Amino acid sequence: MIKDHINYLLTLESKGIKLGLDRTLDLLKACNNPEKSLKSIQIVGTNGKGSTSAIIANILKCAGYKVGLYTSPHLNRVNERIRINGIAISDKYIIEFVNEYYKTINEINSSFFEAITALAVWYFKKKNVDIAILETGLGGRLDSVTCCESELLVCTSISKDHQHILGDSIEKIAFEKISALKDNMVCVSAKHNLIIKKVFSDYLRNKNAVVEYIDSEPDKNILNRLALNGQHQLENQMLAIKAISHISNFTIKDSDIKKGLESIAWPARIQKIQNNPYIYFDVAHNEASFMSLCDFANMQKGEKILILGIQKNKIINNIINILESTFDKIILTQTNTRNFYKAEQLQKFFKKKTTIIKDPNNAIENAQFAKENTNVFIAGSHYFGKHISNVFKISFDNI
Repeated sequence: MIKDHINYLLTLESKGIKLGLDRTLDLLKACNNPEKSLKSIQIVGTNGKGSTSAIIANILKCAGYKVGLYTSPHLNRVNERIRINGIAISDKYIIEFVNEYYKTINEINSSFFEAITALAVWYFKKKNVDIAILETGLGGRLDSVTCCESELLVCTSISKDHQHILGDSIEKIAFEKISALKDNMVCVSAKHNLIIKKVFSDYLRNKNAVVEYIDSEPDKNILNRLALNGQHQLENQMLAIKAISHISNFTIKDSDIKKGLESIAWPARIQKIQNNPYIYFDVAHNEASFMSLCDFANMQKGEKILILGIQKNKIINNIINILESTFDKIILTQTNTRNFYKAEQLQKFFKKKTTIIKDPNNAIENAQFAKENTNVFIAGSHYFGKHISNVFKISFDNI
């Protein structure tokens, strides 16, 4: 039965991405507007949204609060997108929601993301969470999550991604992100370059709102406590801690912060899934995220192998030289997902020799038999999640 309900939701993906708030507002209204009485934080940005959301949620959980976490995309099962205190939503509630709002979803022609956003907010309200952390799907100005009347906006790093939707310049992309900021809100933001800061300040002229940037250096008392790989996570950690200080009527001690940082688990972010050979899974898919992955890889001893597959709407031309200089061997693969590069197409970007293993299961299975002390990185897409779950017999449901 659940398969039918999940399949129904997934069929909505065929409607593609629909920007705009009207359909989400209509669906939330049909659900009795759970967002109006749900305390929440909205996360926008390009890279680091999921990690920052997860860090905030884990610290609040360690402080004793009941915390909803809504992120995207999922790696293997839709349930992963919606969690309370790290536990994914059960099939029971997905069935209940689809049964109750199936007619409305069809009548207003909701997209997949619009329906899942409404499901998340409905579920969090139903389960009486103390607060919900909501990751924006795309942009901000016209994203479904912006309907949710959050009290605080958190903005992670901004770089070029989804240019075919958000715009072909960093200024246009930054505008789409900051436009989620409403009157009487505070935005806690990463340190951006002057171009992005100007976009933000221009936007603020017409808003009764404030942007507060994080400090340049992390607090030495919490440095090196974060249980996530990669130097880039320090910025996400600093964002999370500053965001928490702005949550009204919550009490969070330094010990809660330290415990939250030390116990955080967030899959597919340079996630080590096997020791010796060391195998990592990372959803790097744009220039900035590949730079972070390469920085981490360069710090590791031993041979470095990259298993890479990527969607056609991702622009990686500028990162090819760095990938080739970082990894001793590059294996190209593909999935059957729409808009995915065929391995032969991807190979044309590279100057140095690459190997093709078209079947991602075979490519990933082969990684297990690399020589000792080899570092294997599987990267390029969240669509590898189901293959990794299958090969390594791991679940991404609960964290």
